[in-house]
Order: sequence, then structure tokens, then C-alpha cells
Amino acid sequence: MTFIKHTESWYKGEAFEFGMLIIFGTLLVILALYFWKFGHTSTSRVLVIPFLVVGLFWGIAGGFGTYRNSVRIEKMRVDYKQDPGAFVKSEKKRVEGFLGIYRPLLIGWTVLVLIGLSLFHFWGGNLGRAIGLAAILFAVAGLMVDHTSEHNARVYCSPRLKA
Repeated sequence: MTFIKHTESWYKGEAFEFGMLIIFGTLLVILALYFWKFGHTSTSRVLVIPFLVVGLFWGIAGGFGTYRNSVRIEKMRVDYKQDPGAFVKSEKKRVEGFLGIYRPLLIGWTVLVLIGLSLFHFWGGNLGRAIGLAAILFAVAGLMVDHTSEHNARVYCSPRLKA
């Protein structure tokens, strides 16, 4: 696969991820509203705010990412047409600059899952369980996004990818 084809594929994959984040966030907001409207138990009522916060965060992040990605893909095509060699060099340098962040992110998301599990298990009561569950949902979405992003970045920087 040529470098430009992989770049286009990466951006399209990111657009798909951002779309999934928008859907995930929207579903959590709908679920929070459902619990607010129809929840009659203390367990369902306490889920409203944590689910609303996580849903709004990922929905907004997905929307922002979709917008930013659409601007980047057009700029990428123009830059590549002007000077393919300089484009490949600058892109590889840009991606190599953030490759080191994935390990700390993996650790951070994993710690957040463990914190969520601890809150869910040890904080007796519905509020602790709701916050723990929201933390787990938040971290799992982050893990999925960063895992695919890291894979794409490593392929992007591999010497096998031709300009």
C-alpha cells in the first residue's frame, strides 16, 4: 500500500471511530434521559448524571474529531499533490512525535478501569456503583480509540510503507 493510500485509509478509519463515539455518546445520553424519565428506583436515578457526563463527553469529542478530520483530509490531499516527498517526511515526523504517548495512555485507561471496578465493588451504595460503571465505560471507549490509533501510527511509520 502506498503512503498516501494508507493516509487516506487512516483518516477514513478515524472518521469511522469518531462516528462510533458520537453514537456511543448519544446512546449514553438517551439512556441517562430514559433513567431520568422512567427510573423509579434509586439505582436507576443515580445513573443519570454519570451516564450523561460520559455520553456528552464522548459525543462532543466524536463531533469535534469528525470536523477536524474532514479539514485534515482535504489539506492532506493538497499537500501531497504539491510535494509528495516533503509530505511523507513531515507526516512521518509528526506521527513519530506522538508514538510515545500510547504506553502512558494504555496505563491510564487501565488504571481508570481498575478504579471504576474498585468504586463499583467497594463503595457501598448506588452512587459508587454508578460512578464506577461510568468510569469503566469512559475508559473502555478510550482504550478502543487509542488501540486502533496506535496500530495505525505504527504502520504509518514503518519503513515498508512506500511514498
